[in-house]
Order: sequence, then structure tokens, then C-alpha cells
Amino acid sequence: MRVGPLAALERPEPAPPREVPLQRTPASRAELRAALGRAEARRTGRAPSESFLNLVTAQACLETGGGRSMYNFNFGGIKGSGPGGLTAVAGTHEYESGVRVRTRAHFRAYASLDEGAGDFLSLLHRRYPAAVAAAERGDPDGYARALHQGGYFTAPEAHYANGLRGLLGLPRRPEGTAPGAPTEAPGGSPTAAGGMPFATGAELSRVLDALTMSAVRLARPAEEEG
Repeated sequence: MRVGPLAALERPEPAPPREVPLQRTPASRAELRAALGRAEARRTGRAPSESFLNLVTAQACLETGGGRSMYNFNFGGIKGSGPGGLTAVAGTHEYESGVRVRTRAHFRAYASLDEGAGDFLSLLHRRYPAAVAAAERGDPDGYARALHQGGYFTAPEAHYANGLRGLLGLPRRPEGTAPGAPTEAPGGSPTAAGGMPFATGAELSRVLDALTMSAVRLARPAEEEG
């Protein structure tokens, strides 16, 4: 996946790009959530809704391996250079004509967790308003659909949606299931999307382990791969 650089009209007078080393900047899920909450409050002047904060935090966890594989405070694997002009080169995977390929690209880099959170949310609000609306109503399938239609990621939409659902503690939806249809929770009772809180730490770890081959995560540097 990856989001392309913003058009000049969306970010007037950008700072000149300056390449910096790729640096791991790990953060806990709680730290990601807190930074996103602060950034959204600064944008709107009020605390964000729980459903919105749950979904954007789930996306940040999906994109950064639960914060363990965050680099240069980039919350969403956003390409280009950050507001301060910082950029770093990293390996990643993309889907080209349905085929998963390895490539390298420039990704935005930030000076702090709060700067990264602010730019991530600014991007969502400017370019993906339908995804923001889906987050507000607690709809992970609609959120993934809006991001995919807007070109945010190149991985299969169902894979991304199920990654979000797993991180939210929701049962995965079989491919081909109509959005909005009830899904069976592990105990057998139907569960509506957005109706459950975040998974426990142990559940999150299992989900992240299952996502290690996902093409929608920012890949580790080549020197760390076996």
C-alpha cells in the first residue's frame, strides 16, 4: 500500500525535502491512542468519539505492527515528506496488478509522536472524509472501503477490513460476505460491526502475529530481514 504525496494545493509552501535515516520509533497502543486523541482534540476543539478513536487507533496499529514497527513516528505508512520536510527511505510491499511485490520508497518522517499523529489525522480529514464518517459510526468495513476507493492502500480490501476487525476485537468476516450482515462471534451470537471494544493485549498479539505477512504494513529495513 501506501498513500502518495499530497498535491501542492493541499499543503502550501512545503518545507524543502530533507532525507533522514530510517529510525524505529516504537510506541505502545496506549501511546498511539493518546497521541491520536490529542491531535483530534486540537483539530476540533473537543474530545473525539470513542468509535472514531477506536478505528483510527486500530488502523495505526495495523500499519505499524501495534506500534512495534513504527518508523520516524509515521502512523500510516504515508509516502512523501512530512510538514517539516523530513523523509526517510524504507522497504515496503505493494500490490501491482494483483501481485505482491517488494519495493523501496520515501516515507514521511516526523520529529515527534504528536506531529506524526496530527499529520495522519489531517490527511484522513482532507482526503478521506467518507472514512472519517465511517469511523464516527464505528464501521470498520465502511472505513476500509472508503480508504481503498480513495487509493490509500493496494492490498485486497477484505484483508484490510478484517485486520481492522481483529484489532477491534470483532470476528473476521468471510470474504464475499455483504457489509453490514451479522457475523458470528466466537460464542455463536451475532455481533454488529463497531459493537465491541478493543481486543485484550493477548488477543492483539495473536492478531498482529497473523498480520506479519500483510502487505499493508510498513516493512522493516532490508538489513533486519533474514
